[in-house]
Amino acid sequence: MNRDKWTFPYTADKLLEAATNKKAFHEGRLQWWADKRKEVEAKIRSEGIEIDDTLADVVSNKFSGGYREPQVQIRNDLVKDLEECVTKAREHQLKIRDYDAWIQVLASQGQATFPLNQDDWLFFFGK
Repeated sequence: MNRDKWTFPYTADKLLEAATNKKAFHEGRLQWWADKRKEVEAKIRSEGIEIDDTLADVVSNKFSGGYREPQVQIRNDLVKDLEECVTKAREHQLKIRDYDAWIQVLASQGQATFPLNQDDWLFFFGK
């Protein structure tokens, strides 16, 4: 069998509908990640800062020359959450751009038929 060489005919209007659905899906995901980013940023502002310093360290080490300045840092788990939000938003923005381009092309093709291989089918119809 040569499954990797198989193609399946699809009309432009069916592909246009599929591209429109995929674009809408990614727009929804982009909005979800944008909302999540705002949530994470608010959490960072309200509770994400840690101060690494204790009174005992200040009192016992201050005069012995071993005093260490307090360290302020943002909780690492929140930094990772923010990075994930930014990465996922970029991913969905790129997919929206790709599907929008296909929508523009396919809208001009009427009932033309295109041979899709498995990867093409997954791009337009895959979940």
